[in-house]
Amino acid sequence: MSLRRASGLRIDIFLHSDNLLSMTTPQHFRVSSHLKDIIGQDLVTNEFVAVFELVKNSFDARARRVDIVFDNNHNEIWIVDDGKGMNETGIKDRWLFVAYSAKADGSETERTSSDYRDRIKPSGQFAGSKGIGRFSCDTLGGVLRMSTRTSLREAVQVLTVEWRKFELDNKQLFQRIGVELEQADRFPEDAPITMPQDSGTVLRIGDLRSDWDFEKINKLRRYLGKLIDPFGTTEDTPVHVTVVDNRWNRESIGALSGPIGNDIRNLLAEKTTRIVVNVEGEAIQTQLFDRGRLIYRIKENNSYQGLQNASVAMEIFYLNRAAKHNFKLQMGVRSVEFGSIFLFLNGFRIFPIGEENDDTLGLNRRKQQGSSRYLGTRDVLGRVDVTAPMGMFREASSRDAGLIDDARVRDLYDAIRRKAVVRLERFVVGVMWPDKADQWREDASGFEQVSTRSRAAQLVAQLAANAAVEIEYYDPDIVDIFDAEAEALDTALESLVSIAESQGDRSLLSRVEAARARQEALEQSEREAVEAARQAMAATARANERIALLERQATYLASTQDMTVEQMALLLHQVLIYAGHIGAALDRGLRNLREASEAAQEIEGCEEDEDLAAAAAATRHHTKLAMNDLEYIHLENDRLMAVARFASNARFDLETDLLEGDILEFLDEYVNQVRVDRDGVESVSFDANGLSQLAKFPPVDLVVIVDNLMDNARKHGARQMKLKARRNRRGRIEIEVSDDGRGMDEDRVDPTKLFDKGYSSTDGGTGLGLFHVRQVLHKMGGDIALDSNRERGRVDFIITLPGEEK
Repeated sequence: MSLRRASGLRIDIFLHSDNLLSMTTPQHFRVSSHLKDIIGQDLVTNEFVAVFELVKNSFDARARRVDIVFDNNHNEIWIVDDGKGMNETGIKDRWLFVAYSAKADGSETERTSSDYRDRIKPSGQFAGSKGIGRFSCDTLGGVLRMSTRTSLREAVQVLTVEWRKFELDNKQLFQRIGVELEQADRFPEDAPITMPQDSGTVLRIGDLRSDWDFEKINKLRRYLGKLIDPFGTTEDTPVHVTVVDNRWNRESIGALSGPIGNDIRNLLAEKTTRIVVNVEGEAIQTQLFDRGRLIYRIKENNSYQGLQNASVAMEIFYLNRAAKHNFKLQMGVRSVEFGSIFLFLNGFRIFPIGEENDDTLGLNRRKQQGSSRYLGTRDVLGRVDVTAPMGMFREASSRDAGLIDDARVRDLYDAIRRKAVVRLERFVVGVMWPDKADQWREDASGFEQVSTRSRAAQLVAQLAANAAVEIEYYDPDIVDIFDAEAEALDTALESLVSIAESQGDRSLLSRVEAARARQEALEQSEREAVEAARQAMAATARANERIALLERQATYLASTQDMTVEQMALLLHQVLIYAGHIGAALDRGLRNLREASEAAQEIEGCEEDEDLAAAAAATRHHTKLAMNDLEYIHLENDRLMAVARFASNARFDLETDLLEGDILEFLDEYVNQVRVDRDGVESVSFDANGLSQLAKFPPVDLVVIVDNLMDNARKHGARQMKLKARRNRRGRIEIEVSDDGRGMDEDRVDPTKLFDKGYSSTDGGTGLGLFHVRQVLHKMGGDIALDSNRERGRVDFIITLPGEEK
């Protein structure tokens, strides 16, 4: 085999069958300039996260103070810290080494002095270990100018990176696009704030990718407050914000400038129910407080293998309505908008756990199974601090996707749910929620009630019954139920027995026995008192029923006294109105009948088909108009009769076209007081069934409906008629209408046509009564139909009333 190089040199290689010779050429990956976007803008997509990534880098540099400056006059963001800084070697070997992290390989050095960072994370831990946080600068702006030094004696290293150069051609090699590194005597002199006096780093980000207006900077402040120190657990805040903008007034700039931080823990601790859980080594200790009062403290073994080498501190608060109201007043934001349960790993917030719409712990999914039994993210607020060796828990590279799921993370989430949220939930839901007034209490005064103490005793008894749980303390007041009368329930006493036996408390056992004896005596007295009360209540009910009957009779008699001159004039006026309507309709009807008669006479003399058809059409047209007039006269006559029936009742205003009130109360008065014993069926009754229905309704039309239904029942031989209100499945009020009449022959009568105009189920009927009833109800917003559950042949109706339920 021969190989020929470009130079012309020939190389002969002889291969033996038993000794195959092979040649390999080493190759290397080539990295596109697009890598910048992948680990920059594409990975850190949230500008708030990008700012926090840079702040975390300052913390890792052991900075005592970090300043974030928005210089809107020059479209720049400055991030300045007084950390340890970098020298030329550090920039070349670390900062410019993509994806390299000195924190991850342990070569990062630290300050030795005690400062803020020692208070919020354990020594030796770092915020980030991916080596990609520096690309957050690209998310914020197109140009970075970094100035840094390790001491006052050293020169300032100035690195300039134009990120947009990496975006021009994806075919360019990443490492071939240059950045500029130079030296300077001092930090930038045109900076809008004071520069570090010794070591430190200054990031000057220009050509910003978005505008930073008042609302956006304000949101960033709240965001950083939750990330850095949401509960005010540190004594000072090392992060400060400054705004420079000549267009804004002093008040706006002052509202945004200043230190980042919150101070809400004292508010939450004293005015909420909270649980504190500490997982340390082989043990888990839990303390439950109710508005500053320690309810119990327990200890148990740590069964979570994934947490054996970590330390987990949980503090979770339940906010009742009073606490939520106070939170809004002091923080200027609702608690649900502030967040829920925040997770911190080695002192740094893991985003987005705890955000308003985040449900990493599955609390909302669980609450959907029973909103009255479980707590959701809207009900709780708190933090979980995890201290763990580097790499034990891993944050997702996207920086806003939480922790990478594995067995340790699942153990952590399960511990938060079971040991903190569920135990807090059992106290809140089982002990406090049954007391409705507790939602507005700011203190633990609810424990003054025996029922609350009894429920708390039952809860502690359940813990005592668990052999794996050691009760180290419980509030002695929760067993103080012996002086209560009949409220010392068996379940509460049994709970106290469990507590006494688990704690070996002989004194408590003897008090329980004495309480049981007293309870038996109290129960016997209670039974005798209940019987006496029952008899008294029965006598009172009979007396009240008699009084109510007399009141109705007196009311009706008072309302049917002789009419005044004004009432008589009003009645005459109303009668004249309806008489006028009837007279006008009669005139129209007579005129249309004459026109129909004349058209019919023309039919006899018609010889042509076209003339015959025209005369027939005219006859039909005028006959139809005349029928409509007669129908209108029928309805107005019904209204006139209705006015005459109840005009003497002083409580009905004849001038009112529409009444606004309880439509069922009106029907009750009309049917049971005004209409009773008048012409129609022998016995008629209305039962409101304890319901009410507010509506605007025309009283005359409502009377027309009742009268037509009674007339219809009378024609079918009914002697009794009943109207009863009920509520249907959709919540609307209906009235069942039934009578003992002969019903209808469904072999001869079509039930589906009963409400059609002109269709009658009786010989000689006009077919207008039920038609008018449905027409009037539709106009009022109601309806009428045959009862779908009636027996065959019966004529029972269901009326759906207009209006809204009271």
